Amino acid sequence: MRDYAPDASALICLDLQRERLATENAAATVAACRRVLEQARRRRWPVLHVHARLGAAPRPIEGLEPLPSEAVFIRQGPSAFTNPAFSQTARILGGPLVLIGFRMADTVLATAFAAADRNLAVEVVDDAVGGDPANHQILLKPLAALAPGARVTTSRELFFEDASRFAAANMP
Repeated sequence: MRDYAPDASALICLDLQRERLATENAAATVAACRRVLEQARRRRWPVLHVHARLGAAPRPIEGLEPLPSEAVFIRQGPSAFTNPAFSQTARILGGPLVLIGFRMADTVLATAFAAADRNLAVEVVDDAVGGDPANHQILLKPLAALAPGARVTTSRELFFEDASRFAAANMP
């Protein structure tokens, strides 16, 4: 169970670029990312998009494009925090940072560890993170070492908890 207000969350969309669609289970990841992004926007969470510089200019996945009001950062290294403007924005937002996107083996794990180094809470939305399914469960284990500052959840758990907490706070 989270110990922070759900309206303080910020959604971090990692590498939602067409170049990443060649990974395994990409269609399922894209569908889950779409659901999470829609819910975050509905709840008016800050949404930050982080793209890898892969050859030419990054092209967002259709249906997951940033809105004009949403910041886009280009990362040079494995973590979103390699972009100084992202690092500053995340620090200002203060967390928790909800991570979705591609790939657990590099970007997601590196960003989670970098957030922990900055004392920012993170939630990795397991069903909305793509990558090699054979390594996925193995890669979740290092996140346990970051507890309580990091948590692995699902999109259903993330938004169900928000709805439950909201309902409880508004009971007569």
